[in-house]
Amino acid sequence: MVDPRDSRLADILVDYSIKMEKGENVCLLTDSTQTLPLFLEVYKKVIMGGGYPYPHIFLDPHIGFEGMDHAFMKYASDEQLRHLSPLRLKEMETMDAYIRIGGPANSQELSGIEPKRISMRRKTTKPILDERLRKKWVVTRYPTPSMAQAAGMSTADFTDFFYNACLIDWREQERKQEDIKKRFESGKVVRVLADDTDLSVSIEGRKCIKCYGKSNMPDGEIYFAPNETYTTGYIKYTYPYNMQGQTISGIFLSFEKGKIVDFKAETNQKALEALIKTDEGARRLGEFGIGTNEGITQFTSETLFDEKIEGTIHVTPGNAYEDSGGLNKSAIHADIVKDLRKEKGGGEIQIDGETIQKNGKWLL
Repeated sequence: MVDPRDSRLADILVDYSIKMEKGENVCLLTDSTQTLPLFLEVYKKVIMGGGYPYPHIFLDPHIGFEGMDHAFMKYASDEQLRHLSPLRLKEMETMDAYIRIGGPANSQELSGIEPKRISMRRKTTKPILDERLRKKWVVTRYPTPSMAQAAGMSTADFTDFFYNACLIDWREQERKQEDIKKRFESGKVVRVLADDTDLSVSIEGRKCIKCYGKSNMPDGEIYFAPNETYTTGYIKYTYPYNMQGQTISGIFLSFEKGKIVDFKAETNQKALEALIKTDEGARRLGEFGIGTNEGITQFTSETLFDEKIEGTIHVTPGNAYEDSGGLNKSAIHADIVKDLRKEKGGGEIQIDGETIQKNGKWLL
């Protein structure tokens, strides 16, 4: 029996998020057979809408970093890791849209893989990522038992949590974000203050982007690409970052003139070093994001959800999105979350010296 919520979400992904038109080629990707209830609903929806689906199910190490699997990453030679599939690149070039449904059976599947190998593979397959980002695209998750376990919830409760975060009025979310966007675009320097953080970024001349279900599901954030040469200060992140199964916690970054000059992790320093040293662009920020989805209230160990929590920010080393005016290029885009809510230690966001959010509450 099909869960009616799967059908509703499939409608949103195809008709709203990518707004598929008849005759378009749509790349469909999933990393687990556990996601098949939603995957098949999306597949069916694409066909019924007159599109041409190109499904990739389970193992496909050539599709890019989102298709990494344990066997390939463990046994591939350096030559194989540096091999970019011309077939997969050409396929992505011919796509009009891309939908990914993530839901791994084991979110720690790559935890035993040498971080340098993961960085090497991400760098190799970056042309596929770059091509994908030129298309209409949306990524989502499916509530698997492993995700529920990572979030500390029962599968049933996590499933309800997931759909409550996704099946909302996204046009109303857009209207809410418009007021926030206007205030940010009127300013020049954003400063974040907390007991363990004092970070300033320049947004002068950069466009603030609203996110309301078009590229992420669930969604609910605004972001901009900071000036690549301005960022100064330091930040201690609240939550761990998962790099393809490598969990890094207690992350601290220090910046001078836009560049990371010091970095520390309480656990997995080696993985953090591999991340920051992926390439030159990994040492600079590609994004400064602010969560706006009040329906996502707790940390789940899933970045797609956690970066949307209202009262959090994500300060992201790596590749910048060009729609915000960003210039930084990198094979990574590491969304690491800082929680500014009172119960998590508190903090505030200032624009040109004026506090606009305190302890996770907007003062606009």
